[in-house]
Amino acid sequence: MRREDIDLVYASGRDAVVALIAAQAARIDELALLNAQLAARVEELERQAGRSSRNSSMAPSKDSPEARKGRLKKTGSGRRQGGQPGHRGQHRELVADPDRLVEHWPSVCGACATPIADRVCDGEPVRHQVSEIVVRTEVTEHRRMRVRCTCGKCTLAELPAGVPAGAFGPAVQGAAATLTAARVSRRETARLIGDLCGLKVSAASVEALLKQTSDTLEDPYIEVLAAVDASAVKGADETSWQQAGQTRWLSVATADRAALFQIADRRDRDGAKALLGEDPQGVIVSDRYAVYLFIDDAQRQMCLAHVLRDFIALGERQGAPGRLGRKLGRELSAAFEVLNAPGRDLADLAALRHDIQAHRDHVQDLLGQGTRSRDAKTRRFCSGLLEHEPALWTFTRVPGVPATNNASERALRHAVQWRKTSYGTQTDHGDRLVERLLTMRETCRLQGRRLHDYLTATITADLHGQPIPALLLPT
Repeated sequence: MRREDIDLVYASGRDAVVALIAAQAARIDELALLNAQLAARVEELERQAGRSSRNSSMAPSKDSPEARKGRLKKTGSGRRQGGQPGHRGQHRELVADPDRLVEHWPSVCGACATPIADRVCDGEPVRHQVSEIVVRTEVTEHRRMRVRCTCGKCTLAELPAGVPAGAFGPAVQGAAATLTAARVSRRETARLIGDLCGLKVSAASVEALLKQTSDTLEDPYIEVLAAVDASAVKGADETSWQQAGQTRWLSVATADRAALFQIADRRDRDGAKALLGEDPQGVIVSDRYAVYLFIDDAQRQMCLAHVLRDFIALGERQGAPGRLGRKLGRELSAAFEVLNAPGRDLADLAALRHDIQAHRDHVQDLLGQGTRSRDAKTRRFCSGLLEHEPALWTFTRVPGVPATNNASERALRHAVQWRKTSYGTQTDHGDRLVERLLTMRETCRLQGRRLHDYLTATITADLHGQPIPALLLPT
């Protein structure tokens, strides 16, 4: 506003001056509000740009080059590589009944070189076993005979039970499913079977074998579903999936010796209930995602690793929220040190509760301070955690409950790599195949079972019309 304009207003009288001042004050308030909004927007953009695996659920592989540079460098211990003095060596166990046994006798004395004629072993022989892979394709030709009856009708013999309608047996079908579960493409599976076994298989034949396998695995999948439902402690996690270019959600529920995978249309409470049940039993270990809020806090353990990353993210903010976040991070880190202390007996819950109580009280006090913060975002975050504070420490009162959801995250890692290399699925039938193969693979891994052996036995039993073998071994 120019000086002559101000003089003109002043000459117009007191009311004109008051009106101008009021208008300018209103404008200043508008600009102050806009400045606060822009500052908040800048802070949010800086927070998003600064997200990494250290302060969010982002995978380490997605960290920016700057974030990777900021990772803590592991310092050397000063010791040489390899086993250390006093280390208990690991040796391959000998097979009790080898397929072939070859004896080797010395021909001359190792001291005086006298020829040795007698073969009398002095003491136990030194056993040296060499394992070898013997690849052999066995082809069985089934000849269906035609016989003409006296009535003039020619009858063709039927294939007996247990003989596949197609050209490949259960072991080939199991191999195709095992390779697919290992994230090998249909075309590459056909090539590998040809290279390893000399058996010519097309990618279309592999797809047909996988569809048959998926149908066969329905009963074992239901078996795992029942086992996970009955488990006293289970974890849950989810990641995105693609079906024909559309976003789906792949969830996993893990138990002690089993893991169940499920693909749903949406990442919502209905999907969580389909995975865990309408009224899940036992304790559920999960992250802080809101879909799990239908579970009572007494039956829930929030993953403390996720919470710690949230505290770190809060600590990277400016001002009072940042100071609060850093204090929370230190207290929770100290609780982790208590939990992971050498010699800690996790079964002794009374001692664990006693040792961790001070850190729990400090975290609770700090969250209470956060609920009175001037920053609305900090208030919401602290209020939400404080409302469900008992779910942070369920592992201190229920036996067998872990403090983190690492088991479910590890189970999902293979599925995430599958998604990256296959770009998801194309049909609902493809979703069922992925669910069942991932479930079989992870459950066999948790039990120390060979996936190919189980798949072959299951396919063979289905061909003969026999009961499907149990996937879960007795404890």
